[in-house]
Amino acid sequence: MTARNSSRWQTEEWRVLAIASVLQCAQYIDKLARSGTIDDAELGKLQEPLFVLNPTSNAEVYPFPSLFLPGLTLVESLGAGGSLRRVQLVVQYALGMLRLADAVRADAALATALRTQIASLQPPRALTSSQEQDGDEQTSTTRQLAQVYKATLSRLPKPIQVQGSAAVLSNEEHAAAIRSLLLAGVRSALFWRQLGGTRWQLLLARGKLGATASQLKKSIARSFH
Repeated sequence: MTARNSSRWQTEEWRVLAIASVLQCAQYIDKLARSGTIDDAELGKLQEPLFVLNPTSNAEVYPFPSLFLPGLTLVESLGAGGSLRRVQLVVQYALGMLRLADAVRADAALATALRTQIASLQPPRALTSSQEQDGDEQTSTTRQLAQVYKATLSRLPKPIQVQGSAAVLSNEEHAAAIRSLLLAGVRSALFWRQLGGTRWQLLLARGKLGATASQLKKSIARSFH
């Protein structure tokens, strides 16, 4: 599904896609921290919105909404009224990213530093929804984004503490991937806030978010027929 297919989406739908992206980053962080498994294709696609610094439309931030089906599925399941216990860490990471996004919004110097440092990086090649970055290019991008995170967001009070395998978390490549995903999640959290989302909606308005996520999944499915 391309941006053209989502051109009629309303603000609420883009807002739910933004929180789906946050949750998908959190979900991948949890998986990576436990297993050490890195899917370069998924990693690269979650990082892409970071390089959209001056979007002229919502669709420019997420040109391929179908990439966020796992996140939409998680939003949908959270809205079904079940226990949060099985995804407790994922939700905890997502709330942490929303908190960091609020810190960026409140600190103009930090926001400028993030924008300047990301703008100085070589952006990845523009891809279609089915393409992948070259392995070396992806590794370089991930390392650079991790350095941006370390130089900025990791220095804030109460940084996000990722739990998982000690062997995985001490691995330089895995640690860089996790930091890049934290940065990507904060980017989507900022977009969520810009579209009127609040931290508490993720907990107190799960039903409405889940219903919209379900509608978006159906819309995306129809676009492939």
